[in-house]
Formats: sequence, C-alpha cells, structure tokens
Amino acid sequence: MERAPVTGRWRFVCVSEEYEAELGRTSYQHVMQDYHDQILRPDDPRHKMVGRVLERLLPNSGLKGDVEFHVIDDDEELNAFVIPGNKIFVFSGIMPFCNNEDGLASILGHEIAHNVAHHAQENASLPYLMTLILGLVTFFIDNSAQLTQIVLSYGLELPNSRTQEVRQS
Repeated sequence: MERAPVTGRWRFVCVSEEYEAELGRTSYQHVMQDYHDQILRPDDPRHKMVGRVLERLLPNSGLKGDVEFHVIDDDEELNAFVIPGNKIFVFSGIMPFCNNEDGLASILGHEIAHNVAHHAQENASLPYLMTLILGLVTFFIDNSAQLTQIVLSYGLELPNSRTQEVRQS
C-alpha cells in the first residue's frame, strides 16, 4: 500500500515504474499503428492549439521528462487520453466542446494528472490484488466460486475508473 501523489489516497501498487513504462511503450506503438493515417501534422491549427495549451500547463504539471502529443483527426470521438511515458492524445472531436484554450486546458490537465498519479501503474496492480483476495475468499468461504465471480464483476469492472476520476476532479 502506498499513498497516491498529490491526493494522498491509499492504493495498492505492486508493479514497478519500469513495468508501467513498458506498458506505455507497447500502448504507444499500438495507438500509433491504429491511428497513423489520422494523426494531424504539426502545422495543423488544432495541433498548434494543443501545443500552446501544453506550453502553459507543463511547467507546473509535475510531469517528469519529455512530453509528446498527437491530435487524432476524428470528429466523432469526444475524448483525450494519456499513456505512460507522457504521451498525450487528443481527438479532434472534443475540441469544439472545449470552446477555447481554457476549456482544452481543463481536459489536458485532467489527462496529465493521470500520469502524475501513475494510474496505469495502479491499474496494472489491481489484478494481482484481486487474485489474492479472490483466492483467499474461495479457499476460506466459497468453494463454489460463485461469490468470486460477483466480486470480480463489482470489484474490477465497475468502480475503479470512477474512483480515479473523482480523485482527479
């Protein structure tokens, strides 16, 4: 157990930062492969806008190391995300909802906070914790494993992302 950066929330982390970095490298390769033909060029006004906002945010963000960002040309997707290694992706579809650079800054700040808090490291650790807990529950309480299935559904699939999102708000 450790305390999360900034919020001080207790959390279980059992994978290393090196493992998190490897997850980031693998994810980055997949994202770039999936969206390679939709990545906007640096001279696109939307890419420039994201760059301007990041220039304002990064000095006080708490991120360590270089940051790389890409804007994905998909007007239907209202999303942005970050992967370990400070790789930020913004779908063009979310930009009209930002209204201006300040609105975009709130979204990018939220994404940056995921990396500062090492949420990927936390998420990668959760299956280990759940396996331990479910093993103990099955061994001591529920030999049929029905309770184990319920715990898996409610323990892993539903609450985790909301807990992290609320803490970043």
